[in-house]
Amino acid sequence: MESLSHLTPIDREILNKSWGIVSKDMQQVAVNIFQMIFEQAPDAKLMFSFMMKDYKEDKKSNEFIFHAVRFLQVIESTMTHLDDPSQLDAVFLNLGKIHAKHEEQLGFSAHYWSVFKECVLFHFRKAMKSHNKFTKHKEMSFAEIDSAIILWREVLRFIIDRMKVGYCESGAIRKSNKQAINGQHSISGEDSGVSLSVETKQDLTQALRRRELSIIVPEYFICRRKSDVEISEHSSSPST
Repeated sequence: MESLSHLTPIDREILNKSWGIVSKDMQQVAVNIFQMIFEQAPDAKLMFSFMMKDYKEDKKSNEFIFHAVRFLQVIESTMTHLDDPSQLDAVFLNLGKIHAKHEEQLGFSAHYWSVFKECVLFHFRKAMKSHNKFTKHKEMSFAEIDSAIILWREVLRFIIDRMKVGYCESGAIRKSNKQAINGQHSISGEDSGVSLSVETKQDLTQALRRRELSIIVPEYFICRRKSDVEISEHSSSPST
């Protein structure tokens, strides 16, 4: 089963630090992500017809904000249970089933998840860079921001993979029910099976035993963390 158990203490430290920055203005970040999703996948607006009238307006309606924030609340829950995200399996599976239902009724497409992931990464990076720009003491070095984006891609992949389980299972059941209604009582193994391509973690787990830093973030970025912090601290100290 997919998990985040391969994250190292350094990985978790970077994720928590970056989330601490992003979540300070979670509502605005959520609205920016939602708006970008509509721009990158215009057909997705059809799923939220009640939001189409004001998605380009500077001042968003409460309804728009509410649904945008719900996107990030899933990530917030994941961060709360980062040590044991399996506690959220029921939530992820249910979300997957809901999206399968939306596929049938509202035209949801699985590629929207990829759009969501890229939009999240874009605005998470933007939020971290903006925070550094407007604060005297930089909480995250440039290397840590790069590392954070690599790690967030892994977290988002995990969330989407878990939702896809419920999505595929629900889709298979719906397909079977339709075939039964249409009198097709014999369902081929190809139609009835749910095949999920899940990346194996065996090699990564073995690599983790050999490395104490990170099996996700390239060592180049991890090694730069210390030097970037030292440079930042040195540049911020008063000159003699």
